[in-house]
Amino acid sequence: MLYKSLLFSALSVALCFNAFAKPLPENVISAMFKEAVNHDTVPGITMALGNEKGIMMAEGFGYADVENHVAMTPHHKVRIGSVSKLIATAAMMRLYDEGKIDLDAPVTDYVADWPKDKPVMTLRQLASHTAGIRHYKEGANEFLLNETYPDINSALAMFKDDPLEFSPGTDFSYSTFAWTLVSAAMEGADGNRDFRQIIEQEVFAPLALKETVFDDQFTIIENRARPYTTEENTLINAPQTDHSYKWAGGGFIASPSDIVRFAVAHVASDFLASETTKSMFTRATLNNGDEVGYGIGWKVGFGDYREREAYKDNVEALKLMDDIPTAVMHSGGSMGGITMTILCREHNTAVTVVKNVSGEKNADVFMLALKTLHYAHTSY
Repeated sequence: MLYKSLLFSALSVALCFNAFAKPLPENVISAMFKEAVNHDTVPGITMALGNEKGIMMAEGFGYADVENHVAMTPHHKVRIGSVSKLIATAAMMRLYDEGKIDLDAPVTDYVADWPKDKPVMTLRQLASHTAGIRHYKEGANEFLLNETYPDINSALAMFKDDPLEFSPGTDFSYSTFAWTLVSAAMEGADGNRDFRQIIEQEVFAPLALKETVFDDQFTIIENRARPYTTEENTLINAPQTDHSYKWAGGGFIASPSDIVRFAVAHVASDFLASETTKSMFTRATLNNGDEVGYGIGWKVGFGDYREREAYKDNVEALKLMDDIPTAVMHSGGSMGGITMTILCREHNTAVTVVKNVSGEKNADVFMLALKTLHYAHTSY
């Protein structure tokens, strides 16, 4: 009798919860994105929202190809920029879980071509932007590079002889080139596979990411969205660029659904050991004990977003950030694409928003992602 009473009570609570749970307001979310593409300088946006149960919503807005009137869909692959670093991070941490790589060993243990006279730096420092490797060189136009590098070692030549910005572990400075060195270390640690093979076998295959690929400019890729930029507030085709010098730092194109599934796998599967993901989502510390805004690959918390000019006095934005205290994330900017991915660890929910244009400010992918997560949370 007691068992039946408890069972009835549990069932009543479940039914009560379901009765008061709100459905995801997809129409409201869609309207928000439709308004965002209602600008001459915003060709298209594609988004996805999901949790451990799967994709909750995925939709495209505007155009993947303006000239040929190809509508943007959830399956279009768009340049994700520095969100690529998260893919490289996952592969590195898979090697870590397999015992093939030591995050605290000198990088020279894995990269024979790295100068021996440079101060000792580790993969943990490289992955948290505390190693002192420079970012794009001012005035060198490296962001628009259109030169093919046959392998990672040839790409290292771009910066390996440049002085460090600071002694490893003493400061923070965001660096895409640090990830070129990370990818070289991954090849050295594995010993049998090149970086592309490691990514395909350690990330794409186990997570069944069918809509994430290397952004090879010479390969015919199905559903690749055309990249755009702006000039004097006018939409133009983005210049041709080659990403072979920074595959790990910014060289992938993907659908938002793939990136959402990828993000959620960190907290709702055995893709990585739980202690591994915990370390990835813990802020790194400098030699003096000060914390920085990044863990291993991922940005932990909203940190400097709260201080940015666009948000520091924006009550709505600050409130939305307050509502997701366990967020980890990464943004991405490339020639022809701007991306925001946020993972809420409390609800195992992730959102990715991408627009196929750079140099444009009318559609704020950060705010769109925040608002979408808010709608998801209010539907639980």
